[in-house]
Amino acid sequence: GACPKGALLALDSETGRLQAAPGALLPGALDLLVERLDALLAAGAEAPGLVLSNLPITGPGERDLVVEGWNATRGAIPEGTIDAAIAARARRSPEAPALICGAERLSHADLEARANRMARVLIEMGAGPGRHVGLHLRRSAEMVVAMLAVLKSGAAYVPLDPNYPAERLAFYLEDSRAGLVICEGEDPAGLPTGAAQLLRLGDSRLAQAAAGPIPARAGPGDLAYLIYTSGSTGRPKGVMIEHRQVMNFFAGMDDRVPHVPGDVLLAVTSVSFDISVLELMWTLSRGMTVVIQGEEERLLTSSGPSAAAKPAGPALSLFYWGHEDSDTADYRLLLEGARFADAHGFEAVWTPERHFHGFGAAYPNPAVTGAAVAAVTSRLAIRAGSCVAPLHHPARIAEDWAVIDRLSGGRAGLAMAAGWQPGDFVLRPETAPPDNRAALQSSIDAVRRLWRGEAVAFPRADGSLQEVTTRPRPVQPELPLWLTIAGNPDSWREAGRIGANVLTHLLGQSIEDLAARIADWRAALAEAGHDPSAFRVTVMLHSYLDESREAARDVARGPMKAYLRSAAELIASHAAAFPAIRRGADGAVDPDALTPEEMEAVLEHAFARYFETQGLFGTIEDGAARLAQLRAIGVDEIACLIDFGIAPDRVLAGLPRLAALVDAAPGEAEAPTDEDRSIAAQIRRHGVTHLQCTPSMARMLVADETSRAALGRLSHLMLGGEALPAALAEELRGAGVGWIENMYGPTETTIWSTTRRVTADAPTSVIGTPIRNTSAYVLDAAMTPCPVGAPGALWIGGAGVARGYWGRADLTRARFRPDPFRPSERIYETGDLARWRADGTLEYLGRADAQVKLRGHRIEPGEIEAVIDMVSGLGPSVVLLREDRPGDARLVAYLETAAPIDEAGLRAALAARLPAFMVPARIVALVQFPITPNRKTDRAAMPPP
Repeated sequence: GACPKGALLALDSETGRLQAAPGALLPGALDLLVERLDALLAAGAEAPGLVLSNLPITGPGERDLVVEGWNATRGAIPEGTIDAAIAARARRSPEAPALICGAERLSHADLEARANRMARVLIEMGAGPGRHVGLHLRRSAEMVVAMLAVLKSGAAYVPLDPNYPAERLAFYLEDSRAGLVICEGEDPAGLPTGAAQLLRLGDSRLAQAAAGPIPARAGPGDLAYLIYTSGSTGRPKGVMIEHRQVMNFFAGMDDRVPHVPGDVLLAVTSVSFDISVLELMWTLSRGMTVVIQGEEERLLTSSGPSAAAKPAGPALSLFYWGHEDSDTADYRLLLEGARFADAHGFEAVWTPERHFHGFGAAYPNPAVTGAAVAAVTSRLAIRAGSCVAPLHHPARIAEDWAVIDRLSGGRAGLAMAAGWQPGDFVLRPETAPPDNRAALQSSIDAVRRLWRGEAVAFPRADGSLQEVTTRPRPVQPELPLWLTIAGNPDSWREAGRIGANVLTHLLGQSIEDLAARIADWRAALAEAGHDPSAFRVTVMLHSYLDESREAARDVARGPMKAYLRSAAELIASHAAAFPAIRRGADGAVDPDALTPEEMEAVLEHAFARYFETQGLFGTIEDGAARLAQLRAIGVDEIACLIDFGIAPDRVLAGLPRLAALVDAAPGEAEAPTDEDRSIAAQIRRHGVTHLQCTPSMARMLVADETSRAALGRLSHLMLGGEALPAALAEELRGAGVGWIENMYGPTETTIWSTTRRVTADAPTSVIGTPIRNTSAYVLDAAMTPCPVGAPGALWIGGAGVARGYWGRADLTRARFRPDPFRPSERIYETGDLARWRADGTLEYLGRADAQVKLRGHRIEPGEIEAVIDMVSGLGPSVVLLREDRPGDARLVAYLETAAPIDEAGLRAALAARLPAFMVPARIVALVQFPITPNRKTDRAAMPPP
């Protein structure tokens, strides 16, 4: 029986069955509870006198799940080193763009040549395996060249951010024993003088050195970099990361972050932050282009509101409807076109439903092709153009498209049609014309209700009714629905009455006709109580743009005429324009009866009309004029039909010209000026597809109107370094970011260790599952696995665990332990609290110690407190991370003293010793700190500044 009303869990005393209310538990949770009860009862039966505290909490199955099952991440670790992986990519695509920084552009071949020259000079100066080389460089292409050169020399690089105080950089140099430093100019500002040799970027040896390949000098077990993090005792600690740990990380990111060669990432992170390795090294090894955001503009979201905004719309999408003689091959044109559209701001990809005919032969089922598009895209809407609803049971339509909606994270849309080929109805004869119109209306109503989660009754074989509620549940609460219509005014008015968008074309109707139909439809929407501004008109147009109008005509003529030849109805309609052509008794033209000369004349007439008035042909300027013409009559979207017979490679080569029209999308401004180097401008200027940043930076971007619009152009946004607020995730989805990956990991386990795509059906505190060759354990104080749902300390093991802390053997032994579950491996104590969810994902619960994160930086308040006590001569002090206003997180320091303090002077003294992100925004003097009942400082009771 069902769970009693109002109860979440119930035990049936007669059957012994444990039942849960629908939706009360995550999938799998009920099975875990049953196993726990079985283990508990079995232990009690075997030892009746056992005290409760000694009874088992979990059964063997649950323990195996949290130790083995959810950590089954084993996979191959790529051989070699970081620099070898980048060199291999350069050999495959030497002329592909690698780096862009301002006006400077380097191909992969250019990058390799420069790095090889610098590496040879470094080797002459003593760099090699086991050595450390400092990087004291501003953000530039040469900064990346230097990083790669150090790796090629066999040494490990040590970031020395020029923005850090000289005292801190002096500690890094002394502690790391870096014998070489790469720097700018004769007297680099802020770089402490010492025993280290300096290689300046202007050194004449760099131009004279050979540019050819360098034999491998480092191995997988050698250090790649040494990065310093905050230390709780006041002394920063250097984390040692080897090549093999980074190579495993690269493979893990391949599994989690979709990418293809030619994608573009905007790098905004300081090299002192280890996530810069993803931005600068993973990308280059995968054939992506890296755009380096300059030092001055690294946090500049935009240059203010855009002036001269273009008129709104229409948006552009891709539409597929190929003939079988076209080169559909393995659907390469569909999938590569979809990837391109996803990366370049197109709105959607539409695929049709066609049966038993060469005209549209590649597309019998838009649900299947739509699922394929969902798998290779992250932001595009995925639409059927159209689903012939009378040929399918409504429940099947709702189920298929709910799967696509879930696969795509809520990007499904559906145009429904009544059907126009009599032969198609062998699939469902009971809905054949003239009954197809009624079947369409019935199906629209049923699919909409099923999508909302309502129960809908359908007849069984015996005529009785059965109520059905479909699964899986879609992401979108309402199905985005279009009605496919030609020029029938009644159909337009019906679409308005039922509150549907419209998918139409210019076959058989002029632009003037279309304008009248749109006006009728909007009037019908308003009359039925719908808001006309909430609905859209999509027009399908055959499309091809080239360098000149003549070139476009020459390329399109042959394929378009061959395409039209296969469509008898279109041939007949165009033949009607020729009075001399013979007709049947009903006055209609039989295409099969045309002579070759007549057929050629009809095809040439049809092509001319498509090219001049019914398609999107010519140059980019011609395309912009057509968009403006359709915008003026209220068209919201142009679905560009591209696969009508032009060779796929030529079609793909022409897509950037269609993408140039995307800049006419709603609310977008003119192209950024050369002087505008803001993040928003860079995303638009370079077609950025990927961005990695902290949630704090993402909040800045989404709060700015111009950069918020730019975010909608991204294919993938990777967020990490601090907790992701749910409200921010929702804002980012609202800005049009299709794929948001929430990422977690400390520096000591190599950048990111767990990730999860952010969706509406899970809290943003969920940090996902371990990446390749990574283990995550939630353990209690006795190092025993915690039950699912119970909080505990998060330990991370596997191939990403660092070698340890440089020169800190005691601290390394304390934080890096032998893995109790996998002999010969090690685990790292993160200091974070977490718990396993029943769906096999980890949920972050906060810190177990005083460490805080601010804008992605790990900060030990104890380190700041130690410096405050030293420079003030007062104390004690307490440093807290406060967020007294939503979104305004900042450090606040408190000094226990009755003496007056010079707050500005203290902050200046701290700024000379600490990085800017560690200097408290306020320093507050209190005569006495609040205390807890057990006489300890009550940090939670500190007053707002």
